[in-house]
Amino acid sequence: MRVLIATWDIPGHLRPMVPLGWALRARGHDVVVVSNPNMVPAIVGAGLPALGAGPDFDSFEVLRTEFARRAWKPEPQVPSADPAVAAEQAKQRQIIGFGLAAAAARAQAADAVAFAERWRPDLVVFEPTGLVGPLIGTLLDIPAVRHLWSIDFTAPIEEFEQEIVGELAAPYGVTRIGVNGTVTLDPAPARLQIADGRTRSPIRFIPYNGPTVLQPWLLAPPRRPRIGITWGTSKTALGFDHMVLAPRVVAALAHRDVELAVAVTDDQRKLFDKVPDNVVHLGPVPLHALASTCSVLVDGGGAGSVLTALVNGVPQLVISHMPDEVFHGHRVRDSGAGLNLPGADITDSDIDAAVQRLFETEFRTAASELRADILARPTPFEVVEQLERLVGARVHAGHPS
Repeated sequence: MRVLIATWDIPGHLRPMVPLGWALRARGHDVVVVSNPNMVPAIVGAGLPALGAGPDFDSFEVLRTEFARRAWKPEPQVPSADPAVAAEQAKQRQIIGFGLAAAAARAQAADAVAFAERWRPDLVVFEPTGLVGPLIGTLLDIPAVRHLWSIDFTAPIEEFEQEIVGELAAPYGVTRIGVNGTVTLDPAPARLQIADGRTRSPIRFIPYNGPTVLQPWLLAPPRRPRIGITWGTSKTALGFDHMVLAPRVVAALAHRDVELAVAVTDDQRKLFDKVPDNVVHLGPVPLHALASTCSVLVDGGGAGSVLTALVNGVPQLVISHMPDEVFHGHRVRDSGAGLNLPGADITDSDIDAAVQRLFETEFRTAASELRADILARPTPFEVVEQLERLVGARVHAGHPS
């Protein structure tokens, strides 16, 4: 079986699919990951074959240029009390975000489609913004499997698909590409996921943080309760360091008898003017290895951070700015496995009080229950068997292999 995995040029969107790519290769299948050329190092660094398709395209640079042109910072929009207005607000946010994903896909499309027509994959796997995936699935009439990052907040884009992918699809004589795919793989525990009536197939979340070296200090048990603090990489890449609140969290917890382990990029270290004595680490560290040693995780609400905390059974405080982070924060709060604070208006005492609450038994119990849900889901290896049956059933029904 030949499988084409499609993503755009944001590494955090590739990483949730990497374990499935490994499982496909371990089962003996051919795999190629297609993306914009600047993603090739991240793909080959994950041990997967890469196809850099099209001219250079840098989504972060496009966004930085657009934000500078508009002098705009994407602080969260307060939803209208009018349901119709609130729905339109949500639609416009999706169109803006997926418009960029469609532009990245248009840059890839000519090379990616030409490759697919020669290579003839049996199956496409794509993440929700890897729109060249469903395009190829439609053109070659093969199953297109959507692999979620976490919560399925992107599914409603099918309602206004043509507004988003019209320019991408038109050169190929189609008007729709099926942006939600044939099957959706869902790594989020049921209590975290949206109950919207959509059918999703479970897959176990396997944390992958990129190529890492395990640091010796992580091997020794913490001498005091350890609080992990992380803020991902996207905000810094977008030029929004004012939203990286890890320094605020460190300052708020400096007086506590705890260990603070701060997982930030080298570029983010400059944001810390003063490092308190209870900080035991400040810099890059594989989040999964860190979270497994923590009593609490404080994060900005990215999909990887949220699920990595949960797969380790760790309660978390989500301090959210961007719309997807707000979505994650609300779902974590409602699941009982953590708390959520808005990043725009927050005090040090808010942070301190929320973290202290997370040491209560109810939060660890809820986080442990969500961990059990994740671990009960089929492994990527088991999901590959399902995908083999999906392709085999189509061949048996007379579809081309």
